[in-house]
Amino acid sequence: MQMFSTLLGLATLSCISTASATATNTLAKPAFTYDQLWNFQIAFWDSFLYPENVKQVKGNESTVFTPETQGRVDITRTFDGDELNREYIYGLFSDPSTVSLVGVPIAYHITQFVGNNNITSATTVVTFNSTTFGVTLPVTIDTWIQYNADGKIASYDATFRWFGYLLDTLLEGVAEKINGTSEKALAYVTDTLAKSICATSTSHCKGENQQYDDSDACYKYLTEKTRFGQPHELGRNTLLCRSIHEHMVQYRPEVHCEHIGPTGGGYCVDDMTYGQTVLQKYFNHSWIPYGYGQDQNIWVAN
Repeated sequence: MQMFSTLLGLATLSCISTASATATNTLAKPAFTYDQLWNFQIAFWDSFLYPENVKQVKGNESTVFTPETQGRVDITRTFDGDELNREYIYGLFSDPSTVSLVGVPIAYHITQFVGNNNITSATTVVTFNSTTFGVTLPVTIDTWIQYNADGKIASYDATFRWFGYLLDTLLEGVAEKINGTSEKALAYVTDTLAKSICATSTSHCKGENQQYDDSDACYKYLTEKTRFGQPHELGRNTLLCRSIHEHMVQYRPEVHCEHIGPTGGGYCVDDMTYGQTVLQKYFNHSWIPYGYGQDQNIWVAN
């Protein structure tokens, strides 16, 4: 009986060791301390604030993203690679003189944070100075971030919380500024965004990159043939989407001019249903530490 118990115990230990080895092999991820993960989070938000974000856009190689970075933002789309993510995450918010919905980030406060393995999850309230519309707005951003062995961002998943409420508040502020109704405020914002996009298109989208016959044709298309867009439609065939991509045109016209043009260039297009968006298999790695939930990861592509 004692021998049987001993053999059973050895067998159990063997199974546990095999399972642990399998889990370790499946994981193949760096493991950081809580302090390290917290510092990674702080470093990212420090680099996000203006004017520090300008350095990330102008650099030849990112100090934040890996070359194969995968990124997704709920109100827009997915973004692949270091260069595109620097243009989007930093370039979009790095020039207070350009027309922009929220403007440039000037401060942040992390209000929720957990870190485990190579993953952080946080809620951060970022203060934006919307110089275009003369208001300062707090914006709540929820982030999940995975880091590689060097502490660079390998993938991220971000959600703009209460963005519909934010957009309504912005329009209310515009209505007060122009002493008009909400309808007039929407018309004012539409006119402002369209004129800015068309000016950018005229300046940067030339030759093979040209999108419209002239500035008038551009303005007519954006104000008459394109809808303004709902808060969740900054990655669909809307004026709001093109206002986002306008900021990236200056960096690579050959890539981004099409995004502000009539076709939308694969970014400002109505090509996915709600279900396809929610169930999209995009990420290459699981967001659950230590190999848990292998059968739960419907977002994992591989």
